[in-house]
Amino acid sequence: MRTSHPLTLVEWTTRNSIRLAAPGLDAPDDELAVLSRLVGDARVVALGENSHQVREFGLLRERMLRFLVSECGFTVYAVEFGAASGRTVDAWVQGGDGDLDALFMPRADGYPGQSAEGRDALRWLRSHNATAPHPVRFAGLDVPAAGGSLEPALEPVAAYLAEVDPGAVRYARTALDLAEPLAGGSGLVSAHTRLTLGPGPQDRLSATLGRLLNRVTAMREIYVQRSGRQAYERALSDVWAAWRTDQMQRAMSELLSGAPDAADLAARDRYLADSLLELLDRSGPGTRIVVAAHNAHIQRTASPEGSPLPCIPMGHAVAQELGTDYVSVALTSGGGRTVRNMPDPAHPAGMCQSAVDAPEAAPDSVEALFSGVPEAPALVDVSALRAHARLHGLPEPACIRMDDGFLPVPALDAYDAVVSVPRTTLTADVGD
Repeated sequence: MRTSHPLTLVEWTTRNSIRLAAPGLDAPDDELAVLSRLVGDARVVALGENSHQVREFGLLRERMLRFLVSECGFTVYAVEFGAASGRTVDAWVQGGDGDLDALFMPRADGYPGQSAEGRDALRWLRSHNATAPHPVRFAGLDVPAAGGSLEPALEPVAAYLAEVDPGAVRYARTALDLAEPLAGGSGLVSAHTRLTLGPGPQDRLSATLGRLLNRVTAMREIYVQRSGRQAYERALSDVWAAWRTDQMQRAMSELLSGAPDAADLAARDRYLADSLLELLDRSGPGTRIVVAAHNAHIQRTASPEGSPLPCIPMGHAVAQELGTDYVSVALTSGGGRTVRNMPDPAHPAGMCQSAVDAPEAAPDSVEALFSGVPEAPALVDVSALRAHARLHGLPEPACIRMDDGFLPVPALDAYDAVVSVPRTTLTADVGD
């Protein structure tokens, strides 16, 4: 007698995944109707990527952004980009003056901008807003300069304090002076620099930022009375950004020295999560936010013990707060080219980027699930896949590709959907 065996997860994915058109902006919108069903009434949808600076992920996210704005009524586009610097980008998206590439393009000095495809998404947003009855806002969620400099956050704070509390300006100015020797294109630069410093200068910076944070929070009611609530909340967010950046740099320096602490490394992700939740809270009813960030930031789960990444990613904190109002969509690929990031103290960004072949899918990876779908991008509803896996006690994927390696993650709990493209190439900003 013949025994019927349940489909393996690869077979299930091959049979049930939704095929999408090749990445590009001329594909029909109706094929993304599955995205509308997955999203439902969620207030926040996060679109990930397994590596920055990948052309296909940028194109696919722009298509999804257009669909979510035009067909689902999303009202804010929030990006893994400095919150303070993002205000200038928002002004441009609303039709203001300026050069987007100057605001948003990665620079030779290590400044962490966005890819060519990411900038094109903002050009579409500006064009959309020119005629839209309800323009879409842009928001940065991140610490300044990917943790490389306090200046983008503290200069606006100093200007704010000069208006509402001139006696407190000294805290911001002292912090800027103490942080200046640490500044670079990313938090890695600052972390490398801290390895050459004794505890004294670092402790003075942390103490000064603590005094600044205390002043701005203790004087809340007076500051709000003098400036209005919106200006106060922006200044407070910037102070928190500076404080979190200092803590992040300290934790990264400990990581480089061989003594990592995954809890302290979560400073940046905590700021990302708080920025997103505060943006949602202070926005009007009906606000719906599309988030663009790395897969490692958007996962719903805490990082497993032993992971090289922060124990509490942004997505976990947001999911704990919002539940099903948060939807996480990971983007990955079967092969092609990707970015390798190698720490380099001499590089302006603290790391050297190079183009390499993506590694073959590990047997227990998310990428292996799509081995039967080599011809087109495919989207899988993770909740349905998870139900099948657990009904039949099947082994689940335990990692997902990150750059040119694999990151341990309980993937069927971490994401609500996964999209895999067959092959990737790099954005023109990186070259290949």
